Amino acid sequence: MENDRLAARASNLLSYIAVDYGDSVDDDRILDTDLYRLQQHHATQALELVRQLPDKPGRSALESSIGALQEAIGRRDDADAVRRRANEIADRLAALYQMQRSPTQSLPAANLAAPLFQQRCARCHGSWGQGGGAVPDLRDATRMASFSLYDLYNTLDPTVDTVHSNRVDGDLDSRQRWALAVTAAALAVKNQLPPSADLAERYPALVGLPGMAVTRPVELPTDARNALMWWRGHPHLVRSLEHPLARAEGLLLLAETDYRGGDNAGAYHKLMLAYREGYQPLQQSIELRDRVLYRQLQAQWKKLRREVISAAPNTDVIASIQNLRTLLARARARLEPMPGSSISYLWATLLFVLALALGLSLWWGLRWRKRSRL
Repeated sequence: MENDRLAARASNLLSYIAVDYGDSVDDDRILDTDLYRLQQHHATQALELVRQLPDKPGRSALESSIGALQEAIGRRDDADAVRRRANEIADRLAALYQMQRSPTQSLPAANLAAPLFQQRCARCHGSWGQGGGAVPDLRDATRMASFSLYDLYNTLDPTVDTVHSNRVDGDLDSRQRWALAVTAAALAVKNQLPPSADLAERYPALVGLPGMAVTRPVELPTDARNALMWWRGHPHLVRSLEHPLARAEGLLLLAETDYRGGDNAGAYHKLMLAYREGYQPLQQSIELRDRVLYRQLQAQWKKLRREVISAAPNTDVIASIQNLRTLLARARARLEPMPGSSISYLWATLLFVLALALGLSLWWGLRWRKRSRL
């Protein structure tokens, strides 16, 4: 669709501003005049693209925000401030126009696109992503942290980005573009050890979709940033860390995006994936732990399915999705170990050991007495 393409192009330009502005300006000084002018041009283009999108509540505020971004670039504001402003506008643009920024299926492993990278990308970027000259180094973790996986994916669509020629990406399908985005992300963490598994429990949204696809590591705390950099470069190794109910919640978010955009079939497909891949594997466990919550979930799944099939008003479906996500979050909490259960287990083990030791000592004492009588 033309509106999707316009929104994706605007998002792409905002991403380049967020990533490259810091190389053009430092401490109110222009470091690279050509690059600085390019940032100004990107902002102008982004504003023109947004003005071509359908008018709806929120678009005028979006235009004003891009205008403020232009002024910040003109004042040569701090690079971090400009980066945050550009990324915030891109996220608001995606929400307002219901952009599909995450794949429905699991992200492919980086090695799936390794041969494709050598065929299409190595000529400019180098066999190991080292770049050179005007071509950026894909191993530069600082630079790569400013891109989300979706930002990288967007650069591989010739209808959105003109950096690559049709020879490079003109015939790639969506799955291949996501695979190349993962391959590029993996170069920045090559030979690094995986993060601690407990970080997946602290940041569950980052080990699944859409979080892994749309989050920019640079905006996160240091531990989460480093973890996401590794996780998104090795998604096939991270799947076991994603809680099934978190998978369901992520798919429901994507279903909501589709339904808002009028794609009822896409919304229904994601809804059923959320049920089969996220909820159904834990259905019995939820029933055993909390029968009332289980019944509420069953009823809400059926209600939402009926609404999507019957093309109910957006407000009804969105409210049902939000209610279902709330119930799923409660289910995740109910499936967590009960408070103090580990301590109780430890005490039970300790008492068992003490009882065993006491029994052995009594047995040995009786045996010793019998021997002493002989």
